[in-house]
Amino acid sequence: MSLFGLNRRLRGASLGFLAAFEATSSTPSRRMAAGLERLGFPASMVGYYTEHVEADAVHEQLAVRTICGALLEEEPELHDDVYFGAWTSLDLEDRYAARMLEQWAA
Repeated sequence: MSLFGLNRRLRGASLGFLAAFEATSSTPSRRMAAGLERLGFPASMVGYYTEHVEADAVHEQLAVRTICGALLEEEPELHDDVYFGAWTSLDLEDRYAARMLEQWAA
């Protein structure tokens, strides 16, 4: 995301990356809250992630509809860039997860 953000010509990709990240962050926050609760961590730590489940759902709508939607209304030619940024976010997340599973299995 930083690479996209540092290059104005890649602003569509930056916003697509942000939108995809926000659209997929509620589930990990829910899982973190459940795991922390199961392991007996303090309620304040569980609460942090529980709050993010709802907040991230709101952020998803803002990032996808408001931010990316407004950008594409003004500059529809950036559609492919927004898509590329979203794809990059999800691809990097998948690659990182696969790498972590490889390391844990070793």
